[in-house]
Amino acid sequence: MELIKHTDQFSRRLQLLDETANKQLAKELIAMHEKKCKACQDDRLRCATRPACKDRNFLNSLIEIGVATEDLPQFCYQQNIEQIRRFVLERKGRLIQNRRLPIKDLLQLLGVSSIRHFTTKFKKTWSNFSQAQEKDVMLVAGDSLLFRFDFHRGIVTVNPSKNRVDSFDVFKLYCKLFSTIYGLASIVKDVTSNWWVLSIAVESTDSAGIRSIQKSKLANAFEAIYSKEVEDKVHLTVEVVQSEGPPYLMAEQLQELFVSVSKLGN
Repeated sequence: MELIKHTDQFSRRLQLLDETANKQLAKELIAMHEKKCKACQDDRLRCATRPACKDRNFLNSLIEIGVATEDLPQFCYQQNIEQIRRFVLERKGRLIQNRRLPIKDLLQLLGVSSIRHFTTKFKKTWSNFSQAQEKDVMLVAGDSLLFRFDFHRGIVTVNPSKNRVDSFDVFKLYCKLFSTIYGLASIVKDVTSNWWVLSIAVESTDSAGIRSIQKSKLANAFEAIYSKEVEDKVHLTVEVVQSEGPPYLMAEQLQELFVSVSKLGN
């Protein structure tokens, strides 16, 4: 486990203060976590069942910034791989969300040789299989699982509920996927670089259901939600305005919206 040499990678993602201060903070944080991480791995039962960093968030962070596999805390990483394997293939263990892995390691643990092999194999076995791709990012969903492949960085996120929808490409990608999963016709457009509009065709004129969505806590994640008639059909229109920095629209909020719309009239 060699982490201190990755200080620059960590500091570039902090972006809190000036460059020198960020590097110093990154160095100190890594040093503290490396000590904590070693103690956790020395107690293997604890590392396997109750890791010192909740949900293996430190490990996730290291993978996120591109730390090489051989430099990762090895016992913790093997536990991470085994937990993901059991959850995906056997549906055993706790719910896995927002866990990162190098794509090559995910393919290996699932027993497939390539992305094409992955999609071909699980399209045959998973219900409600769907996929969508925009540039270097691909989403694959099926059997209540969701994978976000980032080919540019070589990282996959398993069940990325907290994935930031911080660009129109990401917004369009998730809308395309969720439209397929929930059988909804939708259109997206970018009015400006940070103002996006989603229009979902609603099969039923469920006015009460639409009002319920508009008044729900979920509505706070969007700029506006309203309905209108287009060519004698009711469409639910959702506007998103993403300013620089948080709060960000999250993938789970967008999915919850599609789930709610799919239930209208039921």
